[in-house]
Amino acid sequence: MLKSKIKLLVVSAALVASASLSAGTITVFVHGKSGSNYNSTGTTDISTDGKSSYWGANANTVSGTKYFVGYDGTSDPRTYGAARAQTNLTTVLVNQCKGVDTCKIVCHSAGCYATEYFLSNLGGTASSKGFKISGVTALAAASGGSELANSLNAITFGYSGNAMDKALIVTTARSSFSHNNTAGVTVAHVPGYKGMAGASAILPGEDDYAVAYHSSCGYSTVGGLSKCQSTITQSEGVWPFNSNVSYAQFTGHTRAPSVPVEGLYKNHGELPADGWR
Repeated sequence: MLKSKIKLLVVSAALVASASLSAGTITVFVHGKSGSNYNSTGTTDISTDGKSSYWGANANTVSGTKYFVGYDGTSDPRTYGAARAQTNLTTVLVNQCKGVDTCKIVCHSAGCYATEYFLSNLGGTASSKGFKISGVTALAAASGGSELANSLNAITFGYSGNAMDKALIVTTARSSFSHNNTAGVTVAHVPGYKGMAGASAILPGEDDYAVAYHSSCGYSTVGGLSKCQSTITQSEGVWPFNSNVSYAQFTGHTRAPSVPVEGLYKNHGELPADGWR
């Protein structure tokens, strides 16, 4: 009997060791707005016409196995269907992140919108639904929308802009789902403040020429912010009518640990190189 118990323990230990050795980390890349269709749920980041890639060499900043959630970059990131973000994101996460491997999600711009929308609508925590997701690195997140989309909509009286543009209207992005519900997964933000004349005149506070800090830092309220931290109180208005206004990040959102409170001096197109954070 004793020998049988010892043998059983040895076999159990071997199985645990084997599982540990075989388990790894998969990085899932989710792209943002684009004029191309990167329809993919595999390990290749390339447009359907084979002429361009979204992440390019930036994906190489992350080692290990990579999967790319590709979709029609002109479509609404909240939608399902052929070449749609939610369908392809679901496919990758179900197929790759429910086994022995743990997944880390790296999203950029509207790809973070798609990712947060997915997590918010899981109907429970990611782990309770069988997903092994260690966290989300959100590069220049557009989950809170962009005033540039507001301007386009206003200037053209709603007649111009594709489905992605309309989804990025600030009120639409912020009311589409509960940003406080991240399914128990931490969303770590990486914002940039390398703006550009013209765009920066429209975007409040610091910006990367496409999204302002209220979005790229995951703040629960729209405002002109210059720092990325859990809470901030600043004086707003013209003296003597100014007053203190407080802002806080959504629950489950934080600044990436390697990023200073001021953010990074990078623009929207440069931030995809920071997927390693």
